[in-house]
Amino acid sequence: MFACRWGLWVLLAVLSGCGYRFVNNDPHCARTISVPYVEGDRDGAITAAIIRELCNSNAYQYVQHGGGFTLQVKIIDLRDENIGFRYYRKQSGKLTNSVIPTETRLWAKTEVSVIDNSTGEYALGPALIETNADFDHDYYLNLHGINIFSLGQLSDVDSAREAVWEPLNKLLSQKIVDYVSNSW
Repeated sequence: MFACRWGLWVLLAVLSGCGYRFVNNDPHCARTISVPYVEGDRDGAITAAIIRELCNSNAYQYVQHGGGFTLQVKIIDLRDENIGFRYYRKQSGKLTNSVIPTETRLWAKTEVSVIDNSTGEYALGPALIETNADFDHDYYLNLHGINIFSLGQLSDVDSAREAVWEPLNKLLSQKIVDYVSNSW
């Protein structure tokens, strides 16, 4: 009789754990998450960075389709601002009264939400997540060369801006995955 009751308790404990449920309302049990293409992602790089970060975290298992949750990300704002300047020099080397930018900060702001696919309702968010990355550039160069060790230093502004996208995407994806992982 005692063994039968003990077996019944074990059976109930197994059936009520995260491994099996008749109806799953616990967000920690459905650990799969899908990530559709980030709205406003110009080349898929931020989407790929988010998926890479999710795969490296232990919070969720990334699945291409049909996850327990869907991570929706929308790029709200991309902007840059000049933060470093110097005086313009003529070709002779003489300083002028004009200043030119030599350092720029690129900002990215996203709206992040997690949808519970079983109910279609928000499980998390929407929340705004923002990050930035700085890069140096030379005003005069038109070489389109990227110095990867200094995030664009001694490169023209366009090449430097292209070089900073990778670290900006990495920072943004880390913040997004940290938000999703640590909010429950």
